[in-house]
Amino acid sequence: MSTIPVELPDHLMSHVDQSAEQAGYASASEYIVALVAAASEKQGEIEQALMAGIASGAVQPWTDDEWQAIKSRVVSKASSK
Repeated sequence: MSTIPVELPDHLMSHVDQSAEQAGYASASEYIVALVAAASEKQGEIEQALMAGIASGAVQPWTDDEWQAIKSRVVSKASSK
């Protein structure tokens, strides 16, 4: 296994330590490894979805109603944060 030195500002290190403890990880390093693994898995899922979209056939333009529905969902999600 390889190691990399990482420097974090105190507030981020505090966050990592607290998050690792709350999630039941033995150490901050174990928590960070899990985060990187999850990010890698998510990237793979996104790439698979993009490839499925490319393979799905001819492109059809969205209607104004479809664009409005997308905009409404985005605005709703952004305002709930």
